[in-house]
Amino acid sequence: MLIGPYCYHVKYVLLTDLVVGVIFAGGMLGFSLSRLTDLDFDNTFKNGFALVPGYWYFFHSGRYRVGMIMHLATILPAGILLVLQFIPVIRHKLLILHRINGYTIILLVLMSNGAACVVLPHKQGGGSRTSTQTAEAFLVIITTLGVAMAWWNIRRKQIDQHRAWMLRTMFYLGTIVTSRIINFISAPIISRMGNYYGVWSCDELDFLYRNLGEPFPEAEYPECLFPNGTLNAGFRVAVEAAELLTKPEQLGSSHIQPFGANLWICVAVHIIGVEIYLGMTPRESERLRQVSYEKQLEAGFKNPGSAGLTSDRWGDAEKWTPSK
Repeated sequence: MLIGPYCYHVKYVLLTDLVVGVIFAGGMLGFSLSRLTDLDFDNTFKNGFALVPGYWYFFHSGRYRVGMIMHLATILPAGILLVLQFIPVIRHKLLILHRINGYTIILLVLMSNGAACVVLPHKQGGGSRTSTQTAEAFLVIITTLGVAMAWWNIRRKQIDQHRAWMLRTMFYLGTIVTSRIINFISAPIISRMGNYYGVWSCDELDFLYRNLGEPFPEAEYPECLFPNGTLNAGFRVAVEAAELLTKPEQLGSSHIQPFGANLWICVAVHIIGVEIYLGMTPRESERLRQVSYEKQLEAGFKNPGSAGLTSDRWGDAEKWTPSK
């Protein structure tokens, strides 16, 4: 009689520990901790791998600088704190900490998304930037929606749906980690394939080489100079995407050009992945719905078991009934 429940518990623990705990939560925690050094904006962030050659032109001053600092200062702590929400001992034994941590995460994610909207319009890379902008805007929308749905459902004591939307949000936020990995794989691939180009302004190129303490590459980009030898700052030139350390603009272009496509692929993978995970843990969802029913009944809510955003109340699913 105990084999069924025991097997269920083992399967759920394996799924939770392996998929959520190790792969996603561990990846999120490791990435967030490793990037905390980026808060040293004018040193580590400027010179580290977080910025490929060319991006500093946009982020060294002005609203893009302010927006990026705000984004880093909110999303990195959120990535660390988010992992704590899925530690069982905190959820069950330290409920006050779980609640405070949850509200803190929601606030940090919303602030981070607001800051992301500030930096989103920059146009590094030319026309390919539009695909990245749409993917980033989509991530802002779905993560904002995710934390809002999680908040509303926990306010209505709909714990099963709260769990589902917090998991979705964590998976969505993890997209940026996966996209970084994929981008470092795709950069050498398009370099070998060849004939991929970005569009840079001459002012961007001049800024890049001046920061490196090197002379402007007049031979490669003669169009950037007026006949009198002064810089035509607003003119734009094609920059080949190639991983050449001696050509920093081409190195930058090799990472910038594939990023939009990579980001969209990762968004799709993470959206599909979390739905597969939720589909593989229906018994945990049902258990939490029963808990929701008991808490909603105790609180005097109408439609106990379905007081939150559930498919039987707002959609055409069969009406849910408690098991006891």
